[in-house]
Amino acid sequence: MSRFLSLAKTQMKCIALTSLLLAGLSPFSAVQVQAASPMVVDSMDGPVTQNEINSFKAYILDLQPVVWPNTDSMQNEYAQGKSGESIKAMGLMYEMTGDTAILDRLIYFCNVLLSQRNDILPAPYGQRTVWTNTVAPVWPGNSSGTASADSANGDPVGHLANCARLILKTPSIWNTTVPDGDPYGYGATYKQRATKFLAEADYVLNQFIFPKLLNLSNGNKYYFSSQSPYMTNGAMPWNQQMMISYGLQNVAMAHELLGDNPSLVSQYDSIIQANVNWYFANNSAKQVYTTSLGNTAYNWGYNPTLLSGEDNSHGSLDVAGFYRQFLSGRYGITAAQLKPIANMYADVMMRGPNDFAGKVDGTDGSGNSAPTTYARSGYLFLTVLRPDMYYALANADLSRSGTSMDIFSRLMWAKNKRYQNGGNLASGKTYSASSSWSSSYDAGKAFDGNVSSRWSASSGSTSNQWISVDFGSTKSFNQVFIKESTYTRITSYKLQSSNDGTTFTDIAGTSGTSIGAGKTIDFNTVNARYVRLYITSASQEPTVNEIEVYKMN
Repeated sequence: MSRFLSLAKTQMKCIALTSLLLAGLSPFSAVQVQAASPMVVDSMDGPVTQNEINSFKAYILDLQPVVWPNTDSMQNEYAQGKSGESIKAMGLMYEMTGDTAILDRLIYFCNVLLSQRNDILPAPYGQRTVWTNTVAPVWPGNSSGTASADSANGDPVGHLANCARLILKTPSIWNTTVPDGDPYGYGATYKQRATKFLAEADYVLNQFIFPKLLNLSNGNKYYFSSQSPYMTNGAMPWNQQMMISYGLQNVAMAHELLGDNPSLVSQYDSIIQANVNWYFANNSAKQVYTTSLGNTAYNWGYNPTLLSGEDNSHGSLDVAGFYRQFLSGRYGITAAQLKPIANMYADVMMRGPNDFAGKVDGTDGSGNSAPTTYARSGYLFLTVLRPDMYYALANADLSRSGTSMDIFSRLMWAKNKRYQNGGNLASGKTYSASSSWSSSYDAGKAFDGNVSSRWSASSGSTSNQWISVDFGSTKSFNQVFIKESTYTRITSYKLQSSNDGTTFTDIAGTSGTSIGAGKTIDFNTVNARYVRLYITSASQEPTVNEIEVYKMN
């Protein structure tokens, strides 16, 4: 069947199905779905529970993807808008759970997404002339007149390709019929649906993004083309780079699973790599500095030509994109390279309980640069790199997690990663110290999860003091976080490990001269039953508010 005839048949189906969606009805049921209860977070710790998963599944059944004319910008709706974030949330939850009910709802959203593409959807909402002077395969950024379209179209490409990738990585379902009746004619089986979504993602790349939107002549770095009415010839902002890379990354991984086009996979990976390197390989597009707590951090701007003051909102999108690239394992991004971003958020943007700065440099502005009382969802990924801020972010976002799919899914991701890493290994163990000021300041106070309490050495004890934790059995660990927030007195310290609690060995690379309000100490993995903070000297009796121990994967 020719592409023209295929599109004509699809357009006829879209007319009827879009009418149902505009009426708030599912095309698979004549009864409107009743409002679902909010999603449920059972606890901040442990694995993701079946009750949490079930609450997510119930919630997504009540959601409908947005169609024209229920938005002023289809591209924004499916990028950082509710429909786009819902699609990403479903993909993340499916990767964690493998629950095909979640995958099926993701497929439904992608069905509707594809049906709303300008060259597929019938007039008057589709078939509009774009600034390319063609009826281009885009999701327009406006509702009337010449259709606008920019880098936000990378996200719909990424959604389709990510759904395809998730299907293709599960061969056991390839030949199973998708239980939706194939309302748009996109393919009856899971594999057929995946190949259709991937082919349409390829089509947008080949017909719009590469030939019209992008200029890759600067070493594959993302610049807008001379044709683009938006930011003509300009360097693409970081958050918009993430949109394009989200599309290319998932298309590449899906084709790799099919094994049908290795040269295309290599090409797309090399394009993404060039833009990853633009940020990480040198400091031409960011600033590197030491925070007041002694940790290395990054400061960057809205686009690569600006070196400071990226706003809270776009910064969250930047972080989510970099973390996706990190998780793929394809672009050489290491945890050590991402850690300064986590340090920036923990040391600079987190100014207190429910107080998050409007910009990555710790200052405030208005609009996207206004301070927030909660953590935007992209920053939740950083808790894997700075687990000491996990509870602060989780508690700040808890009230929103019931009705915000991006917050809920990323909180579940962070919680699950924390569980897989073993959480705080020092929690609920046995503690001892060289001395204590009194029973109110004993060793256990430095491990109780309460920053308001503290261990303090005995009166007059300012040198060769220590505080330790006994795990009860040998544990693997490679990160210790210490808070000396009440009084900053320690002037020389090191970490030590032991298997018998008597003979301790210095842990290489862990010595220092100050701790302060928060110090994260990373080192090569140690296997031991005991770990202790050995304080060689202090200006007065040393006090420590909290010590946490982690095994970071």
